[in-house]
Amino acid sequence: GIMHIPRAYFSRQQEKVWDQEIGQWVDIDLCELEAEVDEEGSDREEAGPHHRPVKGGGRSVVDSALYDLLGVQTDASPSDIKRAYYRQARQCHPDKNPDDQAATEQFQTLAKAYQVLADPESRSRYDSQGLEGLETNEAQMDPALFFGLLFGSERFLDYTGELHLAMQVDHVAQSLRRTREELSCDVEEPEPRAIRRRQHRREVRCAVFLRRILHRMVVQRDSIGFVQDAREEAAQLAGVRFGPELLIELGEMYQIRADIYLVNELVGRRSCAKRVAAARRSRHSAKTCLSLSKSAVGSLRQAKRIHSAMQREERRTQERQQHEHAEQAGSFGDIADALEDALPAFLLAAWASVVNDLDGTIKNVGRKLLQDKSAPWQIRIRRAQALKVLGEIFFEEGHRVVGSGGAQGLSSLSSQAAKETLLEAVAGSLRHERRSP
Repeated sequence: GIMHIPRAYFSRQQEKVWDQEIGQWVDIDLCELEAEVDEEGSDREEAGPHHRPVKGGGRSVVDSALYDLLGVQTDASPSDIKRAYYRQARQCHPDKNPDDQAATEQFQTLAKAYQVLADPESRSRYDSQGLEGLETNEAQMDPALFFGLLFGSERFLDYTGELHLAMQVDHVAQSLRRTREELSCDVEEPEPRAIRRRQHRREVRCAVFLRRILHRMVVQRDSIGFVQDAREEAAQLAGVRFGPELLIELGEMYQIRADIYLVNELVGRRSCAKRVAAARRSRHSAKTCLSLSKSAVGSLRQAKRIHSAMQREERRTQERQQHEHAEQAGSFGDIADALEDALPAFLLAAWASVVNDLDGTIKNVGRKLLQDKSAPWQIRIRRAQALKVLGEIFFEEGHRVVGSGGAQGLSSLSSQAAKETLLEAVAGSLRHERRSP
């Protein structure tokens, strides 16, 4: 209420943030948050203590072939396995090697190994029984891997973290799996607290990553080397599917967060410069929300069209049972055409949701990075300056590639291209549930 306004004002002046869980204004200590997240371990809720890898010099397992393939120890943590997979997958990704069949096969082999080791249950069975003890029963999709492959964000994982949409889908999938195994009819709703903790870990990891890559300019004072590395990184990121679009969004978000912090600390919270920075932030947020709303409307229109095609097929089947096969062939063609035509709209809606998610996530990542009380004020200022430089480089590179026509944007994606994109993402993210015989 009104009585808390003065306290909130002074807390913000002291660079405190509101902690929703404890209901207090608190200081941010990124080192402490990093240690806390490392201790929590895996993001998968079902990973209990018995699934957590042992710290130390490797565990005794029946078969280490999948660990060797990814280049990790048998006691590697889930985050180590994920980093190793993405590091190797970048080199043989189909987007980077479009006409190399061997690279495609290597990419698929890495994906299968990762899908086994990323799931605590299948990893436990593999450790104790090896490949022979894993029997494929049914295919399942890894939500994080699917959305990563769909938008190229697996290459951006260190910058974006696990997308919120993937968290929600993964949580529901885990709930369905537990429900099936327990022979229960009650499907758990996504737990807000569990999702919030995953989001918190995501933000901390992204902030820690940015702290590390900004170190060269912030602490080592090597601005030239930092800019050179950032340009090389941006050029590589622009080469993945929808990489230029992600670079543009991330670049603008980084610049906004850095500008707001620098204005607050060096100019003043009530200055004209602060109003300009706040206006830019508001415009970007409004643009993001508008894009999400427009894409949602477009998706609803396409869904209505698909529903109409299905209704026409049903009526024709009922009216002409004697020509069932001929009529079904034509009507199913109508449904297939409607589905294919709707794919670009559905992709645009998913993309708008991703951008909206990133807008809120980068805001909190920026706070954890720039309001980190474990670092001196001067270091926080230099972090903001380096973050702004990184944002400018990302933004410029993304626009350069889009302007040169070097990448096909989402807005110009054809139905066939959207179909191929989705099929490739689905194929790459399918994992098989493995049970012991």
